[in-house]
Amino acid sequence: MRKNRRIVKATAVAAAGALALSACSGGGGEGDTDSASGGSTITLAWDQEYDSYNNTTAGANSSKNAIVNHGVTSGFWYFGEGGAVTPNTDFGTYELVSEDPQIVEYSIHPDAVWSDGESIDCDDAMLWWAQQSGKYEFSVIGTGGIEDTVMPECEAGDKEFSIEYEVPYADWASNGPSNGNTTMMPAHVVAEQGGLTTDELIEAIREEDHDALADAVEFFNEGWTISGSLPDEELIPSSGPYKLASYEAGQSLTLTLNENWWGQPPGNDSIVVRWIASDEQTQALENLEINVMRPQPTVDLINQLDGLAGIEYEVYDEYTYEHLDFNFDSSPFAEYELREAFAHCVPRQLIVDNLIKPIQPEAETMDVRNIAPFDPGYAEAVAASGGDKWSEVDLDRSREILEELDMVGQEVRLGFIGGNPRRAQTAELIKDSCDEAGFEVKINAEDTFFDSDGGLSQNTYDVAMFAWAGSAEVSGWNSTFRSPEECTPDGKGNNNGCYSNEELDGLLSDILQEPDFDARLEIINEIETILWDDLVTIPLFSHPGTAAWSDHLGNVTPNPAQTDIVWNLWEWTAQ
Repeated sequence: MRKNRRIVKATAVAAAGALALSACSGGGGEGDTDSASGGSTITLAWDQEYDSYNNTTAGANSSKNAIVNHGVTSGFWYFGEGGAVTPNTDFGTYELVSEDPQIVEYSIHPDAVWSDGESIDCDDAMLWWAQQSGKYEFSVIGTGGIEDTVMPECEAGDKEFSIEYEVPYADWASNGPSNGNTTMMPAHVVAEQGGLTTDELIEAIREEDHDALADAVEFFNEGWTISGSLPDEELIPSSGPYKLASYEAGQSLTLTLNENWWGQPPGNDSIVVRWIASDEQTQALENLEINVMRPQPTVDLINQLDGLAGIEYEVYDEYTYEHLDFNFDSSPFAEYELREAFAHCVPRQLIVDNLIKPIQPEAETMDVRNIAPFDPGYAEAVAASGGDKWSEVDLDRSREILEELDMVGQEVRLGFIGGNPRRAQTAELIKDSCDEAGFEVKINAEDTFFDSDGGLSQNTYDVAMFAWAGSAEVSGWNSTFRSPEECTPDGKGNNNGCYSNEELDGLLSDILQEPDFDARLEIINEIETILWDDLVTIPLFSHPGTAAWSDHLGNVTPNPAQTDIVWNLWEWTAQ
């Protein structure tokens, strides 16, 4: 059963977490009922393998980790139905108690504990603040206003703490610990692995004693990476309805119920995530090996789904867009003229015509980065920034620039994640066009491209092709364009190409402090103008989302924001 819908943001809610990279065992795929417990197992297919329990770090910030951790580590809010910022009252409550100074009070649920029985309290909040403030060596995706807050004054065991902003922050409602890439991590685990007691860890944070924190920081940044097997159970406690139970490298990961979860019980007993290439997921769904899938759509995939019985699926708008990133750190593309030559040969309109319009007939090239084509202000931002002038190729001008630079035949390492048919087709269209202009495009599809030691993190590309998964909120992309302190995997946040511009940094700060919607749109126009003038990235198209699931499942609902299909996985039921 096919459904088409256009999802737009329900309200102009305050901003949210940073953008996330969008990139056969363990239970039956039929939503099997366990006759002993009366529970069920639901199997989800994903095309990239989980590799970190801690997706709050720059290197692990990707959807492959977020879709698993969403049910494992909790916070005060998440992206709910329609992508709206939604309070998670199971975890706790929060409210703005003062506007001048701006103070937000948080109250963790009195029964909240990690799955190992340790209380979730001030210690975890202090560790969260230390990381998110950027004042320490903890890897962080982006500080998002927490750098301008006062250190919390809570004490060990306290369930309440406050965040006081020294500079007003418009997006306070979605700036605290969340289900996602700004979640709290277990302070007691970090302390022990850093050779400290929890009290010593918090004291070192208060005293800004970087030497005392060194081992704890190293563990926080690197110790939760998944390589071949899950870490010991005591290292990966859960603060959500599920816990990490088992992992088979290259095959699957199983989440089971967290027996110490204090909130509303989930509608199923376990979730199995199986790693299956996008072009193989439909067959797995038909064979009842999986129950839910959310691949990037292609014409072939939609045609396959149309022919399946017992399946529901939707094609919908989502806050995810495909783009090309230039490497400003270790590539000839640090030079503007070469970026200009490449931008002239990228066949953006042809890509949309061939690969997107057959699925979403009204699709157009995406001509700005930070407003979705279906949201207010998009047309105005395009007009203000001039992004639409890059929709058509100009091979003559591209080759002319290469000749002026004496760089005809310049090799271009085009890097992207492997196993994605649409992305491979996009790469071929780019290669055909840009080779004709005088480049020599080397297609480098890399299965580990999004890993901490992969091409994107290590900057072993000239042009990277991937997608950002976000939301309707503006602060989510702050770190994507802000100048990094250092161009390292942990130091660059979401600014993978390591672009730097002080004027843009100022505008990014301005937009974080501006609560008025119309005023924000004006700042976005200025930001987009700079991004096009400098050719920082090349947006290609807004992703049409596609999700499909067995029709006997209940409460499966696509979501346009970065929490994707799993935003309410604890409500999924096998009927």
